[in-house]
Amino acid sequence: MRGATIARALSEDQFAALVDALAADPKRRGDLISLLREDHPHYAERGAAAIVRMRGWVLLAVARGEVPENALIFILEELDTGVDPYLVAAAARALRSYPHPTAALAPFVMRALGNIRYRDEPVSFANYGEYAISATHTSAVGELLATLRWLGPRARGILPELEPLRAPNGGLSRKLRLDVDRALQAIRVPAPADEPATASCCGTPPNGARSMSSWPSDSRRGAKQTESITLQDHKGELITFKEYFHGQPSIVVFFYTRCDNPLKCSLTVTKLARVQKLLEERGLVDRIRTAAITYDPAFDLPQRLRVYGQDRGVRMDAGHRMLRVIEENENEVLRRHFELGVNFVGSLVNRHRIEVYILDAEGRIALCLERLSWDEEQVVTRTIEMLKEKECGSGRQA
Repeated sequence: MRGATIARALSEDQFAALVDALAADPKRRGDLISLLREDHPHYAERGAAAIVRMRGWVLLAVARGEVPENALIFILEELDTGVDPYLVAAAARALRSYPHPTAALAPFVMRALGNIRYRDEPVSFANYGEYAISATHTSAVGELLATLRWLGPRARGILPELEPLRAPNGGLSRKLRLDVDRALQAIRVPAPADEPATASCCGTPPNGARSMSSWPSDSRRGAKQTESITLQDHKGELITFKEYFHGQPSIVVFFYTRCDNPLKCSLTVTKLARVQKLLEERGLVDRIRTAAITYDPAFDLPQRLRVYGQDRGVRMDAGHRMLRVIEENENEVLRRHFELGVNFVGSLVNRHRIEVYILDAEGRIALCLERLSWDEEQVVTRTIEMLKEKECGSGRQA
């Protein structure tokens, strides 16, 4: 693992210097954006607090220039599911460097306000790893409100959610309530004649905000080496990847029980339970399989998987399983196959993204949604397409 060795040899100060150098060179913007990937070798064997400092500095570096489309999804991801004030504040500031403000961005900012307002704390962006001091500090809520001012009338659709934050019991300090008033004033100004304000901010998101990628049937991601991987389920029963995932379409999510972000793993598994209920309502619960696979198989033993699933209403039977990979080398194969956005310090996850996959009846990856919160109805609809594809294929063979 040469990349991981290099990453461990790089101090945080050296990492910050690398980020600054990349940000200063327009030809290396792609290398800067690549540092936002959770599986980047520079994050291997780092503690969670170090990851926050490092990723926050990258987001701030991205904001020094015009934010490109391929960086937008990382920024929106942090607003969508972030719970660390430093990272949320950095993402809010970075969004203001995006050159195409639209109404579709406002819900992300508003969700971030709802998620972070009771966790807010002073942060400083003056230097890498600097503690907040009175002369330089900002906060996540302050940066988010500044971003709403930047959006102006494009954020009109979130007015009903923003206005209650003016109240003394809205969870904000007097100073921040004044910032809410400023944001409201900016949002209520008339839109320019050539850009009418959007009454709703639920329109089509920018290209950079879309988290779905799919493969046509002739180019889907499949790998022979995954077929023999041995999986253990919530009851301790063993089954190979091929035995479980071949023959029927499947919906697969990844999680781990030690995750401390309620907007990631816990919510992902809860949403999987909702998917199962939708399948049941449509009479498809026995024709489409589901699986929740842990990133942390050494810790997430069968009983722990079972309890975690039960607490979130997950259906667990022969066609719907909580799973772990037994052998570490096979776990590496699985991570490479799915190109999972996860990194570790020892065996403990230090950062991961949200990811859900739809597999076709041959166990190949047909579609993935990553980073942003996903819609259960959409996932079920797309999986039904895989089921119809299988049935059409069976008809042609007959």
